[in-house]
Amino acid sequence: MLFFPSRRRLSLLALPLAFVSVSILNAAAVTSSATVHAPLFGDHPDYNILFVILDDVGADQLTLSNPAGVGLASTPTINAIAAQGVNFSNCWATPQCSPSRTCFFTGRYPSRTGVVTALTAQTLPQSQCSPYETTTPMILGADGYHCKLVGKFHLSQEDLNPAGIAAPASNGFTDFNGTLLGGPPFIDPTIAGQVDSTTVVYSCGFPVSGSAPAICACAFPNGDCTPGVNALECLAAGGLPLVASDGTPILECSAEAAARIDWTATNGSYAWPRTINRDGAATQVIPVRKHADIVQADDAITFINEQRSQAGAKWMCTLSFTGDHDPWQPPQQSSLPPGTVWPKGLPMACDVQPNVPNPTAQQRLISNWTIESLDVQLRRVLLATNLATLNKQGALTLNAPDTLIVVVGDNGSFLNTVRAPFNPLRAKATAYQSGICVPLVAAGGPTVAPGRRCDEMVNVVDLFQLWGECANVNVNTAVPVGRKLDCRPMLRYLTSANAPAAREWNFSEYGTEYLAVPCYPCLISASSVATCTDTILTSESLCNSQGGVWYGPTATAPAVASTCCELLSQQPEGTTYNFIYASQQALTDGRWKLVYSDQPTCMVEAGVSDYEFYDLSQCFAAHLLWGRGIDNPSFNLLATGTTMTKVQQFNYNRLLAKMTQMQASLQHCDGDITMNGIVNGDDAAALLNYWGMPSVADINNDGATDGADLAILLDAWGPCPG
Repeated sequence: MLFFPSRRRLSLLALPLAFVSVSILNAAAVTSSATVHAPLFGDHPDYNILFVILDDVGADQLTLSNPAGVGLASTPTINAIAAQGVNFSNCWATPQCSPSRTCFFTGRYPSRTGVVTALTAQTLPQSQCSPYETTTPMILGADGYHCKLVGKFHLSQEDLNPAGIAAPASNGFTDFNGTLLGGPPFIDPTIAGQVDSTTVVYSCGFPVSGSAPAICACAFPNGDCTPGVNALECLAAGGLPLVASDGTPILECSAEAAARIDWTATNGSYAWPRTINRDGAATQVIPVRKHADIVQADDAITFINEQRSQAGAKWMCTLSFTGDHDPWQPPQQSSLPPGTVWPKGLPMACDVQPNVPNPTAQQRLISNWTIESLDVQLRRVLLATNLATLNKQGALTLNAPDTLIVVVGDNGSFLNTVRAPFNPLRAKATAYQSGICVPLVAAGGPTVAPGRRCDEMVNVVDLFQLWGECANVNVNTAVPVGRKLDCRPMLRYLTSANAPAAREWNFSEYGTEYLAVPCYPCLISASSVATCTDTILTSESLCNSQGGVWYGPTATAPAVASTCCELLSQQPEGTTYNFIYASQQALTDGRWKLVYSDQPTCMVEAGVSDYEFYDLSQCFAAHLLWGRGIDNPSFNLLATGTTMTKVQQFNYNRLLAKMTQMQASLQHCDGDITMNGIVNGDDAAALLNYWGMPSVADINNDGATDGADLAILLDAWGPCPG
């Protein structure tokens, strides 16, 4: 239901505005897929690609995918793309960002890649995207495309990774400009060390006065200062508002006050760490003092215009916005639709703080604003690159016959922002409809019969095949023999309004990652329901950032409990928890849906079934969502006291057999480091290359690649089972 990637402050923060460089060639592993040759198989021109990823924007957030939604963000740019293209109304992602993003660029389900949940600072390399995966930039790069990713990466990361900050390049993204974090850094309520946060809490990262930003002097890193500035606009300009230690705004410039500022401090989307992989080197700048979504749009504009100025250039630009991932901060006024103002009577707050016990209304408002800001930034990209123009009435008209434009969400929305009729308690980090249904629109390039809706089942792994189809490259022959792909053709849905279905089944999953440290219970209370997880909030700071209570060890006390079941056993009789399962899988044929949950021990002992079964056509709000409703608990056909009809029993048995078959096909092959379906000398060489360090060759996941791993590899020598 929840997931909140690490937004820790990096160790390099000790260096003011640090600029650190390493050689990618030294830091990154040499991959088995460095050279990819795949035959052309299409009969159309090669299309350029603009791929836009909206972080944490589930299907519930947009009118295109939630036509019954009330109070949703206004997204005229995305709506215009759909009106001039295709709206895919039946798209499944995974429940969390890292697995979905790895799916986009590998065409493989999470269990095959090992990226089964969102990455944190404690994630071992076996649960990060392997340098031996054959990714889209490798395949398209071999066909002459220049591929760039700007914004959020999160397929792998620098922590515990031999590639370090060159992690994107190790996965084929040799031109990357963005962030290795899972979202914006934590908001800084101290305003860069100026405020004693035990006295006053400014949860938006700037001083406020009731329902508006406070007026303060605005100091800049170069020593400049401007008196009497709106605190939010000060952040947007790259400065910091001056405040006294008790939080009182300082109106006039003061060298003494400015001297108290910690210019290395990060602060949500307004001060964040940038990583660049380019020309064989990896660099970091900490922090960048410009709103991340605006920087990401700027970088995309620069790259696309560079490519469009070169005759015959082929390119793919992935614009991966970090906006709408918690923590939420109000975007600057210039990035919002005209006339947007904070509602009177609603305190300006972004998180839990004194006198604002429930920030849900504020978070939902800022989430809406963020999505609207992203829509504004996307429009700016399209207009600045001449991929679109405005007509006399101000409407956006695409001008992209040589470029396919795709916009997608990466997983369901987060708890407090989920919109009806979707279920906030079964959203992000669950395999229920609210956690895996995402918006997907595409236009431009080969699209015919614009303005239509496609109801066929699509999975985010299919985008991998779409990128190949755009380049006339057969991805099935571009990956090593023995490596299983799960993607299906997608281009047919753009080039024909009556294309046959490419999928008989749709599948989604998440699982438990390998961690360098144990994970302890975190208890979060929302909507009068206590939710426990002992798998995804891997530190006390991450737990606390979600308003949770941490039951693991602290600096002064041992752990209270090691698992959620143990914590539950310590509570009074009758206490119940809602659990975030260690893993879930979901399978559908388009109407019937089966959900498998890895039940915690205490639930197994209580006789709770691992499986739930739904007829989506009869679930909540199905008539509002094109016949596929929300799988709330009351619609579970396996619930106690429910008797299934013969038709229901037949379809349950059919899906159960397919799920069993799918689970068997996803079994991991220990020792197959190079992911080609056989354990041989290539794998042994890879293991020796990483000797002594955490790596993808650390088969037993103890944090070091050593003799124990080599023994496992030798024992598994030969073809992988199945």
